[in-house]
Amino acid sequence: MTTHAALVSRAFGSDKIYMSDVDDSIKKTVEDVSSRWGGRSDFKIEIVRGWSEMIANWKKDGGKVVHLTMYGIHIDDAISYLRRENRILVVIGAGKVPRQMYELADYNIAIGNQPHSEVAALSIFLDRMFRGKQFEKEFKDARLKVIPTEKGKRVRELS
Repeated sequence: MTTHAALVSRAFGSDKIYMSDVDDSIKKTVEDVSSRWGGRSDFKIEIVRGWSEMIANWKKDGGKVVHLTMYGIHIDDAISYLRRENRILVVIGAGKVPRQMYELADYNIAIGNQPHSEVAALSIFLDRMFRGKQFEKEFKDARLKVIPTEKGKRVRELS
């Protein structure tokens, strides 16, 4: 699940992902994907110890924190003012999210009010934030590129 969150972050337009309580294998997997599909210099992964301290520092530097949860304000009621923010840190949690996260967040945002996947919530949030424009991005230094086709799979080697 954690690898999928990193891959969605990369493919759906994020510049960086911070991860806590993971080992370096996830970082290596995403770097491997980026080395083949491009964007190695465009997307960063940072492993952090102490997520609450990291969030506090983010806010101290003027950033806003969006926590994706099924208990928050519906995304449709919040997305227009979230797009006006300069720096957003999107937080997704696995399992039981500590109460502290709900208090630290500037915005608790719900994609829906039913239990669902954190990765699905992240995907929908990023798509709404970027209005689908993230899929127009060309990843630099790609060695492989998908050639859209109605049936089958076509991949072109670029180098």
